[in-house]
Amino acid sequence: MPMIDVKFKDQPALHLLIDDTDIAYQYYGLVKESYSKEMPIYRDSNRYTIEYMLSLAQTAKEVFGWDWITNEYNLKNSAVFHKDLEVLLGNTGFETVPAEYDHILHELHYGLHVLEHGNTGRNGWLQIEWYNDDGFELDYGFEFQQLMKFGDIKLQNPFVGHSPLQIYNEQDFINISQTCKFHTFVKPGINISITNFSKIIFADDIVALFKKHDPAFVALHGEEKIKHYTGYPVIGRVTNLDSLEQCLTEHILVLDSLSFED
Repeated sequence: MPMIDVKFKDQPALHLLIDDTDIAYQYYGLVKESYSKEMPIYRDSNRYTIEYMLSLAQTAKEVFGWDWITNEYNLKNSAVFHKDLEVLLGNTGFETVPAEYDHILHELHYGLHVLEHGNTGRNGWLQIEWYNDDGFELDYGFEFQQLMKFGDIKLQNPFVGHSPLQIYNEQDFINISQTCKFHTFVKPGINISITNFSKIIFADDIVALFKKHDPAFVALHGEEKIKHYTGYPVIGRVTNLDSLEQCLTEHILVLDSLSFED
């Protein structure tokens, strides 16, 4: 099976074992090809303080007219703020926005999700990504997992919108038809889970809430499709978890390099 080594500055390399499936091999090739073209971006969530987010919000107000200035960023107001991103980017993407604003939009989006659970440092996953249009359609036969463990590798969310599970976890049922995006495309990106997502997923409960808040969405896509895309898109795992734990003791992680073993 293919391996990817992720090296952060002054830290031991993380050994990522990619699954032995056709889709996983395609994913590995996509990441390898992307790295041959350019260095990916890693944003350390420890950088995203409320002070920094307020400075971003001031720019967003001046450039886009968005009112994101607040005393606290939490799940409730982040769901509301996120609608601005969905309207601007959710349908047609970044090509509708002048290139000079790409950075601020990525910073706003990432910072919003970091702070929605409180400024508690790193949580969720370490996200390494490329900003390009490369990728491939995700075969419907791919199975989303019911849990995601510390050290698991998941596919990068390809859209500004949210999966059915994320909508449920955030209890964001405002305009599901706009917010919900099924994970149908594989983009280059390495997301390393640093949390154990072990809560049992009740897909029937999620469908029931979707029916309550947006029955037209359920009628359009069908219950089985929503259930199919409810879960975690796990594609591999870190084999040296002790090194991952050591990396997390660093205040600010700086990505150094990737290497590949076919």
